Amino acid sequence: MRIASILVILFVSAVASVAGWGWFNRPVPVALSFDEPFPSVSFAPFRRGQSPISQTYPPPQQIEEDLKGLVGVAKGVRTYTAREGMEIVPELARKYGIDVTHSAWLGKKLDINAAEVDALIAAANANPDSIKRVIVGNEVLLRQDLKPDELIAYIRKVKAAVKQPVSYADVWAFYLRYPQVANEVDFITIHILPYWEDEPIGVEGAAEHIVKIYRLMQERFPGKPILIGEAGWPTKGRNRGPAAVNMESAAKFVRTLAKVSKENGFDYNLVEAFDQPWKAKLEGTVGAFWGVEDVDRAVKFTMSGPVQDNPDWPRHAAWAAGLGLIAALVFLRRAGDYTPARALVLAVFAQILASAVVWQATNAWVTRDSDRTIWLVATLLPGSKAWLAVEPLVRDAVTVARIAVHAVFAVLLVRVAGLSLRTGAVSCRCVWSERVAIFYAVMAWVATLLLFFNGRYRDIPNVEYLAPCVGLALWGLIRVWAFGLPWRQAFAIGQMFSSGVPARRLAGREMAGVLMVAMVLAPASESLALYLGEDFQAMHATLAEQAPLLAGIFFANGEMLVWSAMLALMALPYWAEWRLQK
Repeated sequence: MRIASILVILFVSAVASVAGWGWFNRPVPVALSFDEPFPSVSFAPFRRGQSPISQTYPPPQQIEEDLKGLVGVAKGVRTYTAREGMEIVPELARKYGIDVTHSAWLGKKLDINAAEVDALIAAANANPDSIKRVIVGNEVLLRQDLKPDELIAYIRKVKAAVKQPVSYADVWAFYLRYPQVANEVDFITIHILPYWEDEPIGVEGAAEHIVKIYRLMQERFPGKPILIGEAGWPTKGRNRGPAAVNMESAAKFVRTLAKVSKENGFDYNLVEAFDQPWKAKLEGTVGAFWGVEDVDRAVKFTMSGPVQDNPDWPRHAAWAAGLGLIAALVFLRRAGDYTPARALVLAVFAQILASAVVWQATNAWVTRDSDRTIWLVATLLPGSKAWLAVEPLVRDAVTVARIAVHAVFAVLLVRVAGLSLRTGAVSCRCVWSERVAIFYAVMAWVATLLLFFNGRYRDIPNVEYLAPCVGLALWGLIRVWAFGLPWRQAFAIGQMFSSGVPARRLAGREMAGVLMVAMVLAPASESLALYLGEDFQAMHATLAEQAPLLAGIFFANGEMLVWSAMLALMALPYWAEWRLQK
């Protein structure tokens, strides 16, 4: 081949890669539109590196900047503590014409509870014009931090000391479990979060669900004003059943909430104003991405028009195209050794793997706060000042290491493919490729077990395994096309990298078996999570009622089904190895 032909092939493959990025990141139309300020938004002005866990709180200047930025976005804010730097919120809110629903955070520590209640009372009495209502405790009954009678004692103390209406905030079901709490408050504050329901609800059913729950509470507690204290949708993290997590779903839910609430006269507070990276420690990736603005205070989506999940896609596409060009060029520099078809296949293969690595790298960096490896270290050094100081550096280093493993494996795959296509050898010995592939298979099995037994806050690792899953599958197909191999020989893990001398031949059957079991366990984890839900058991007491719902949710999570399919693809090389040796 001539150099000019190689350059054309490289250019076409790079353009195709960029076009693919553009297609998958095109703006998505969302028909609903609602351009009015929110009645209230949850206000926790933490930024990256700040956290109530580490007791690193936002300074006054930052709090003022955030309140000022909400002018025109929301008419009011809801706080969650009356301390920890939030003492200045009522005064600053008055300055910017924002109403405050001020709160006391209650938990298991009685001394902190006393300080919170005293601070709330003092703030309410000092700022009767800006603090319109107060909330004593948030999801205390859900967390089982206090008993109902203990909570009621705090509510009564605040009611006796302030003039504002007093409430307690929790998931709606807990007011039904403990109706005595409703008798003590001036208004009921309920959380309606379709994503977190025991029976998750997709965004398409959100409007009906909001109205249903609100009406149910009105019927059970007639005459009591009701505030929807939290309602929102995450933009990143794992899907739960039919509740898909993405920018489109979040925009659709927020617009639906605003529209439905105005039509029905519902008072609501949107959770939340800003993304909270620190919440990833408690709730995984999904906990950090409930804001209508990201951690840098950039608006994620508007209340009308289309939305875009990844506005930075041109930069990511450029990186992917550039890395793919370099990887292909390293091998295609000896142009005379390739036919045009094989050169094109190698160039496209390199671009696909480069895109997979960039996608994984972007995802890993954005979600680095929920890295479970860091959590394991953190449990060994709880509260250590030295650990808190180095934690961000360790977290970033682990994230870079994750990205590096995928990049190295992608390079190894392109190397093997390039050498094989150039020399005509069925395979080129590369023991490290085989070892890394086996490592991926083991980790995929472990990841699925964790999802099955404790998956509520764990990400579904589709993006994390793009390089091995797509890379191995494509390499097997290339071997079928280029060398006319039967599928068993083309896909056998021991033949892909070591010229027919498999380093792990005996593990083929076992590895294929565990990955195929994982393929079933992955969607079954959704059924198990639903079955273990207390509300699910209470609402569906018999197996006859439960069975169709458990079967339905098995297939409801599209993200989980993709992971199941990826496990099947990762099992194929080991299945082929086993069948080849029979």
